[in-house]
Amino acid sequence: MGEYMEKRLVRSKKDRMFLGVLGGLAEYLNVDPTLVRLVFVILLVFNPVTMVILYLLAAIVIPEEGDVEEKPVEERLNDIMKEAEKVVSGESENELLKILAIVLILIGAMYLAVFALPALFLFRTPTGTNLLAILLILLGIILLFRGD
Repeated sequence: MGEYMEKRLVRSKKDRMFLGVLGGLAEYLNVDPTLVRLVFVILLVFNPVTMVILYLLAAIVIPEEGDVEEKPVEERLNDIMKEAEKVVSGESENELLKILAIVLILIGAMYLAVFALPALFLFRTPTGTNLLAILLILLGIILLFRGD
């Protein structure tokens, strides 16, 4: 009888933009990581606070790929802070570029969402921002794939 390998949700080390949560989820679900990221971005546009909190909680709860033993929460928080410092300080230039790409996509998606679903938002976008929104999204996608 062959050895049984238990499928486990872990934060990805090889397919990560920031902390590896979405890459790990994509690997676990056996789907394209870009699809998982796009779904996350869409959800982030509609409820940014909740999605950021859920992402950070997932980063704390889900172990990193290759960790054989469970780390204490304090150690996981410390690892997350170290990775965040690398990205913010520019040590990991590729990561910073990817985060910039996601921010551009989010801003563009928000403009499009306000235009498409005006009843959900308290503010309106100026006329002509649809083209700007599409350009921001395209620029973000180009940067996202260029960074890989």
